[in-house]
Amino acid sequence: VGIDHWSIPRHKAPCAEVAETAEPLVIDDFLADPFYADSLLAQNGTRFYAGAPLVTSEGYALGSLCVLGTEPRQASPGELRALTDLAAMVMSQIELQHAFGRVDPVSALPSRTQFREDLIDLARDLPGEQRFAIVVDLARDDQVSKMARVLGGGRVDEMVREAALTLREALDPGRSVYHVGATQFAFLSPPGLDLATYMNVLRSRFEQLRTSSSVRFVTSVAVGVRPFTLGDISADDILRGAVSAAQDARTADGAISLYSAA
Repeated sequence: VGIDHWSIPRHKAPCAEVAETAEPLVIDDFLADPFYADSLLAQNGTRFYAGAPLVTSEGYALGSLCVLGTEPRQASPGELRALTDLAAMVMSQIELQHAFGRVDPVSALPSRTQFREDLIDLARDLPGEQRFAIVVDLARDDQVSKMARVLGGGRVDEMVREAALTLREALDPGRSVYHVGATQFAFLSPPGLDLATYMNVLRSRFEQLRTSSSVRFVTSVAVGVRPFTLGDISADDILRGAVSAAQDARTADGAISLYSAA
């Protein structure tokens, strides 16, 4: 607002310093500042700057919310607090928009959309790496329907939240579980694992999940495993294959099935 340009180079741009340090910055007078006196902003008549960092909930500074002036001045503590509060409000809106459609409201887990985007990022960053995609299907559609009819929809939500918590606790810190269907969850294996060994680990872990679940008598957990190479197939095909394998596992209660291209 109040300026003609849409962008400037990062070199000697105060907002770049705010983003890099994640600290507020005030320049009372550009022409009196030894670093910024010959900056592009100073050359275009800017004399005053106050910027507050835009910081994500994970602590990453994305940029700056700033105020510019054509006259030298000082910022009072109250004005800086107001600017910092406004920056926090801006970040709340940014993160709310980012989370929309990417976080499931029942499980509070990343959604199918986020799973797809994370796979695309991994394929770009680690092409050629071997991984396994795992889909956990808690119950058949008819089981979910019966549970909702007899116990109410709230009990289905409880089952989903319980499974989300159990899966999060079962995985190592830093690994993500995604809510990719009504009662379906997905996650990725760590890199560099042998298939046979990993299948045995999965069988052991999911037997523990089934026996510890309060709804184990009215649901049948099925697990599908889809081996893939990052960058070779699309994120949608990876998930489709893992879901297909989970459907194949429905032939036996609690089974784990490996994806078959056939």
